[in-house]
Amino acid sequence: MSRLQKILASAALGLIAVVAGLAWWLGYFSDSPDAVNIDAASAAVGENTTVPTSGDTTVPTDTAGGDTTAPTDTAPTDTAPTDTAPTDTAPVDNIDGTWTVQPNEDGTFVGYRINEVLNSIGDFEVVGRTGDVTGSLEASGTTITAVDLVAQMSTLTTDNGGRDRQMRSQALETEEFPEATFVLTSLIEIGSIPAAGETLSVSALGDLTIHGVTQAVEFPLQARVVSGSIVVVGQLSVDLADYDIATPSAPIVASVEDTAILELSVIFGR
Repeated sequence: MSRLQKILASAALGLIAVVAGLAWWLGYFSDSPDAVNIDAASAAVGENTTVPTSGDTTVPTDTAGGDTTAPTDTAPTDTAPTDTAPTDTAPVDNIDGTWTVQPNEDGTFVGYRINEVLNSIGDFEVVGRTGDVTGSLEASGTTITAVDLVAQMSTLTTDNGGRDRQMRSQALETEEFPEATFVLTSLIEIGSIPAAGETLSVSALGDLTIHGVTQAVEFPLQARVVSGSIVVVGQLSVDLADYDIATPSAPIVASVEDTAILELSVIFGR
């Protein structure tokens, strides 16, 4: 290898190192959040709604100071079934009425998952999410009669602020199209009232509007009744071109896939 070739090779390696270091600094190498799943969403409900009672036997306050003979240690109220019964095993009599979206940091959000290629570095999965979701679900007997969801696109965030700004200005154009919506267009018959904790798999036919464009979609969903709430999660593959969305660009980004995965995790409460 000639001296010039060695210099050029060293310069190329140095450039790659600089680009890689810049990518690390900008947050492009952060681990992606796990895909939505019904168990994680259900756990989020439990964490927000389950509060230990004073008789919870998992908190051995009666052994403080080494005293294990106090009569109150074995008082019936300490082991009463109602003290330790999980809230999500209560029977579900019906789901009739209107249920509204409940804010929940880990259980209510809408987002996307897409792959991008960084110059001289490789492929990475990008996940953007917003918890600014509102809407409702209506049910009668064993039929879901209506679902309306609205997500604020201007608050979608990933692990990188620069990427978020490009996504909002170049791709989603959130100043002009601040919201994405889903409206159910066909009844969902679930067959029977689910037991608490039972997972249902359904398909929701509806109108999905993103970037001001509405498309009819069939959204595969999983649902579960947990602690008096209805938990719903799902993923849907979306072609950006179907919604007139241009892939955002940046100097470090070589390309972005033209298909994204739309993710939904919503907790409904009465």
